[in-house]
Amino acid sequence: MIGEVAMVLTALKALNDGIATVKESGGNLSSIMGKWADVEEKVRDVEQKKTGAMSYKEALDMESAKRQLINFDRQLKDICLIQGQGDLYTSIKQRMAEAQLQHAKDIARIRKKRKERNEMFKTLGIITFSVICFWAIAFVGFTVWTKP
Repeated sequence: MIGEVAMVLTALKALNDGIATVKESGGNLSSIMGKWADVEEKVRDVEQKKTGAMSYKEALDMESAKRQLINFDRQLKDICLIQGQGDLYTSIKQRMAEAQLQHAKDIARIRKKRKERNEMFKTLGIITFSVICFWAIAFVGFTVWTKP
């Protein structure tokens, strides 16, 4: 799990370097778009796989990564506006909003499934314990009743 969070942070660093390059040289946005999409996807994947199961440090790292992505979004907007590609930024944000909505639904579904699974295991534990107790009491009762 630490490796996945480290992978997200490494991808963020690469994205940050790409944004700095685009700002300095006025280069093409397509060079950082793929990196940005990869980082967004990695953050979503880690959240989906490890939701509710991260250590404190990993949770802080993920929150830091989310905040850096927000900062990168602002920088991308600035770059798009400077290069006269405001419509590109708008379409990107529309697609991202759709993806984030789906991501939120997926996370809610995963949490619900996890909760249901935990409740099922708890119920199975209670049933198993009850059956074992019943048979133990039945065995003791039978032993006491059949003793001469």
